[in-house]
Amino acid sequence: IGIMLGAFLGVSTMVQLDGELLKKLFGIFAMAVSIKMLFKVNIEARKTLPTHFVFVGAGVVVAWVSSIFGIGGGTLTVPFLSRFQIAMKQVVGTSAACGLPIAIFATLSNMAIGSGVEGRPEWSIGFVYLPALLGIALTSIYFARVGANLAHYLPEALLSKLFSAFLVVVGIKFLI
Repeated sequence: IGIMLGAFLGVSTMVQLDGELLKKLFGIFAMAVSIKMLFKVNIEARKTLPTHFVFVGAGVVVAWVSSIFGIGGGTLTVPFLSRFQIAMKQVVGTSAACGLPIAIFATLSNMAIGSGVEGRPEWSIGFVYLPALLGIALTSIYFARVGANLAHYLPEALLSKLFSAFLVVVGIKFLI
């Protein structure tokens, strides 16, 4: 329920933002994630799990932010769940499982909220541009496997630094 509500609120928020402001916010977000990764900023761990209400609230916040920036949610879900000393395999699995409903509800929200908006390119359903969706989906199928293989062969510290550097470049690109 939290993910559904958060995804709709995120898309509703995103469409209210000026494109240039959205680019700047995304740049700041990418830089903040990079800094957190590079300097291993950790939040104090808790020994008890939060209430169901807190999990629903976290779902709203994670899906809201994810829908604004077009991310899967793992960037926020993994640190949130890790804080409660949940086993990392469960954290990663839960985060991956949350990514699908975030993507589905954010996509449906983008289609619904964007329908009828003037100036959209041909081959769009709302704010979803179908050729880009198809191209990204098809290449992701192959490159997800490449990324998984790299993750198994490269040291975790190197992967973290490479991804952080990539986020710095992306952040700077969006800020300039």
